[in-house]
Amino acid sequence: MSRARRRLIVSLVPRGRLVVDVGADHGHVAHALGAIATERQPHRRGRPDVRWVVADGLAPFRHVPVAVITGMGARTIAGILDRGPRPDVLVAHCPDDPSTLRRYLAAKGWRIDAEGLARENKRFAEVLRAVPGTETATGLTLEHGPRLLEGDDPLLRPWLEHERSHWHAIARATRQRAPEAHAEATRHARFLQAHLDARGGHPEEG
Repeated sequence: MSRARRRLIVSLVPRGRLVVDVGADHGHVAHALGAIATERQPHRRGRPDVRWVVADGLAPFRHVPVAVITGMGARTIAGILDRGPRPDVLVAHCPDDPSTLRRYLAAKGWRIDAEGLARENKRFAEVLRAVPGTETATGLTLEHGPRLLEGDDPLLRPWLEHERSHWHAIARATRQRAPEAHAEATRHARFLQAHLDARGGHPEEG
C-alpha cells in the first residue's frame, strides 16, 4: 500500500470511535488509527504495537462503529459486509472494480458520504466512506464516484483524464469486433469527457 493511499484512508476515518481494520496486513493503518487489526491467518500478523484479532471479516464482533476494509476485491468486500455485523461507518477501497463496489453499496442501503483519490504509480486509488442511507446517484455518476465528481479533489482532473483515456482505449480496441462493448466504452468516455469539459479539460480524443 502506498503512503498516499494510507494517508487518504486515515483521513476518511471519523475520530473518537472504535475502528476495526479488516485484513490489516502489516497494520500500518491500524496503528495510525489506534484500531483493532484483523487477519484470517495468525502468521500474517504485522506490527507488534497493534491489537490483533484472528478473524474472518467482522464475524467476531457484536458491534462495529467503524470498519476499514481496503485493498480487496469488490466481491470480497461485499461478502464481508453481507456476513456482518453491519458497521455504522465503512471506509473502503477496491482496487480492481470500484464501480461494482459503489453499485453494491447503493443497492444494500448505503450512502456514499465522502470519496478521495491517491496516486499509486501510474494509477489512482479511489477510497470511499459510506454510511447507512439512500444513495441518490445512479448510472454512470454512481459508477464513477458521485462525491468525486461533485467535489474538488486536487487529483480530480488528472484522474478524469486517466479514466477517459482508459475508456477511449477500450472503445478503439472494440470498434470493429465487439459493437456492444464499443458502445459501452464510448458512453463512459463521453461521460468523463463532459466532466472534463466542465472543468476546462482537453478536447475529446478520437
